[in-house]
Amino acid sequence: MEKKTRIPTQKRALEKYDKILDAAYKLFNEKGYYNTTTADISKEANVATGSVYAYFEDKKEIYIRIIEKFNKKFDYPTHKFWVENKNKEFNNAKVVKELFKMFIKIMVDYHDFSKIFHDEMEALTLLDEDIAAIRKEQDKLRKDKVREIFKTLCLPFNSEEEEKIFYHYSFFLVDDVCHKIVFDEELKDVDLCIERCVNMLCGLFEDCTNYKDKMKE
Repeated sequence: MEKKTRIPTQKRALEKYDKILDAAYKLFNEKGYYNTTTADISKEANVATGSVYAYFEDKKEIYIRIIEKFNKKFDYPTHKFWVENKNKEFNNAKVVKELFKMFIKIMVDYHDFSKIFHDEMEALTLLDEDIAAIRKEQDKLRKDKVREIFKTLCLPFNSEEEEKIFYHYSFFLVDDVCHKIVFDEELKDVDLCIERCVNMLCGLFEDCTNYKDKMKE
C-alpha cells in the first residue's frame, strides 16, 4: 500500500493522530470494521474529517496502524515477574507452573479486543494482502518477544531444535487458550482452563529440556 499521508512529529499532531487511532479502535471493537466509516471515526475522535485524511489515506490504513499500535504493548521482558525470576533454577514443578501461569495471565490481559474485532481481523487477513502482510510481520514480532522472555530465564533446552519446538507450540497453545478465556461466554471455570494449559506447557517443557526426570512437586 503506497503511503501518501504524513506521519506527525509535533506533540499536538501526535496527540491528534493517537486520538484518531483510539477512536477507531473503540468503534472497530463495538461496531466492527465494515460498519464503521471514516466519518464515524472523526466524530468519535472529535476532529474534522479532513484531519483524518491528513494522517491516513483511508480506513484500511487506520486499521493497519491500530494493529501495529496494540502489538507494541507486547513487551514482556521488562515485566517485574521476569526480572524477579530470571535467576531461578527451573527444576521444580511448582516454579515452572508458576512461571507458565503468570505468562498465560499476562497474555490474557494483552487480548483486550472484542470478539468482533478478532473475528474480522482473521477474515481481513484472508481477504486483504496488505493486512495479511502486517499480521505476518506483527506475529513474528510477538513470537520474538516470547523468545526474549524465555531467553531471559535461561531455560535449559536440549538443543536449538528443541528450543524452536517449545516456542512454536507454546505460543499457539497459549494464544488458543487466551481466545477461549476472553471470547467463550460459556466457559465456566477460567482457573481450570489455565491449569490445564499450564500442565500441557509443563509436559512440553519436560520433553524439550534435560529436566524430564528432575521435575518434582
